[in-house]
Amino acid sequence: MKKTKDVPNINISFSFKFPFIMWFRDYNKEKFLRDVIAGVTVAAVYVPQSMANSMLAEMPPIHGLYVAFIATILAAVLGSSRYLNTGPVAMTCLLSASVLYGIGLEPQTPEWIKYMALLAFMVGLIRLTVGIFKLGFIVDLISNSVVVGFTSAGAMVIALSQFGHLFGYKIERSTHIFDVVIDLVSKLEMTNPYTLGIGILAYFIIWISRKISIYIPGALIAVIITSFLVYQFQLYKFGVAIVGDVPQGLPTPEPPPLDFATMSKMWGGSFVVAFFGIIEAVAIAKTLAVRVGDKWDPNQELIGQGMANVVVAFFKGFPAGGSFSRSSLNFSLGAATPLASVLSGVLVGLTLFLLAPAFYYLPKASLAAIVLSTVINLIRPQDIIKLYKINKVDGLVAGITFASVFFMDLWVAITLGILTSLGSFVYKTMYPRIVILTRDPVTRTFVNAEKKKLPECPQIMFIKPNMSIYFGNAQFVYDYIIRKVEEALFKGRPLKFVLIDMEAVNYVDATGAQTIVRLIKDLKRENVEVSFANIGCDVYPILENAEFDKVVNQNVVFNAKGEAINKLFKKLDYEYCRNKCAYAVFDECLEVKPPEKIKNTG
Repeated sequence: MKKTKDVPNINISFSFKFPFIMWFRDYNKEKFLRDVIAGVTVAAVYVPQSMANSMLAEMPPIHGLYVAFIATILAAVLGSSRYLNTGPVAMTCLLSASVLYGIGLEPQTPEWIKYMALLAFMVGLIRLTVGIFKLGFIVDLISNSVVVGFTSAGAMVIALSQFGHLFGYKIERSTHIFDVVIDLVSKLEMTNPYTLGIGILAYFIIWISRKISIYIPGALIAVIITSFLVYQFQLYKFGVAIVGDVPQGLPTPEPPPLDFATMSKMWGGSFVVAFFGIIEAVAIAKTLAVRVGDKWDPNQELIGQGMANVVVAFFKGFPAGGSFSRSSLNFSLGAATPLASVLSGVLVGLTLFLLAPAFYYLPKASLAAIVLSTVINLIRPQDIIKLYKINKVDGLVAGITFASVFFMDLWVAITLGILTSLGSFVYKTMYPRIVILTRDPVTRTFVNAEKKKLPECPQIMFIKPNMSIYFGNAQFVYDYIIRKVEEALFKGRPLKFVLIDMEAVNYVDATGAQTIVRLIKDLKRENVEVSFANIGCDVYPILENAEFDKVVNQNVVFNAKGEAINKLFKKLDYEYCRNKCAYAVFDECLEVKPPEKIKNTG
């Protein structure tokens, strides 16, 4: 045990780099060709997908191209992953809409568009701050069980929200699953067969394209074919909803409305959108980087994500995130550098500036089919069951998160899931496992005396807390040890020492340290001395700050439990050992006890 005061500190440092400078080191024609192929192929998928995802955010489809153009390029230039594609993402779009629903805004209105830009600005600031100050570790507080439960429920919400476009009638604009289902079913007789036919055809084209090859841009083909059919047969006259007039180019930049009263209502939702997006981006980038052995910087990735969201806010955009499908396509096509994503963004921009009017006859049912084809495989309640079989608490957390989406706004549901997950963990740590140890007469190792039903040394109570001691469990540890000592003394046990093995106590906070000091003082009043073994070098300075060294004798603080037993045994009442104790708990007992007085405990 080292009595050092070198307490580790959380090091929050500032970081902002320009990684694109390193792209062209050892760059060659072969790498450029790979980037071009990946960039063009992803762009073919990206254009219709970004417009479809824009509808999930209750934004006009063209705004998806604004976000795809700006966010993709900025995130690639300032990020670190050569595969991660940033832009409109289904889950992020849906969460964003949920936040604005929560403050009572009407979708598709100018006010909705302005405050969606404000939400993007707030989300960008949060991600930028996390990245610059290297706080990415915060996302580890969101457990996988929350993500599993939310992803399945969120995918259901996304899918249901698109059925109105597929069937050709307006449905309840809500992220509450029950409300949407009831409204959807009650209006089934209003189904437009032409709209439904277009939607089914688009979905079939995307599905069959994937079956043939992942490199075939099924979404783009579906858009072209269905748009042609709508134009050729004038299906818009039969009630098939189309995108209509689409403005060319980017809107005039303007700052988002800094309405602090409304912002105060949006901060909770903006943090949820920001951190869920962080989880997605980090998980995607990490997974793909590990597969090929790339070095990547999660905090730099968040800087790119943050800047992308801040800038799109000035162009009537909405929150962007990392896309698994487009990033995986980059990966499978062998993108050599983030230049591939830059090229995808540039091609989206060219489409925006040159081809926007061509989207006039694009049926909204086709965009709905694109969304459905993306999220349908994410509805996996079986994953929740699997989690429950592995760990019931994790399964319940996932189940609660999933079920809450039926009744709550999405961002509220995921917040509930996070709080439930953290709460279950804190609850478990409030009641740590504390073991009374003794030596096994057969194996000669220290074991749980109560579980093994083996005798203890009457004069030494050997206790091992199996968790760090902090404000949430310090009183429980104190009460447990005091109760055990009082029970022993009440039964007439000649207890002289309580030996606490601190091997599993990796951390104590101020409350924990003060509680340990109070325990030492209170047991001294009972003429019982507290001894310690295996105090960690990170723990000891905190105990010293609580004046631990003033209440404990340093000659009963040891580096190891074997040494502790050896030294403490020399301070025991040998007469009691010889004449009254019938067991040889420790090897040292044999030095003072006649063999004929020892019971065989083996």
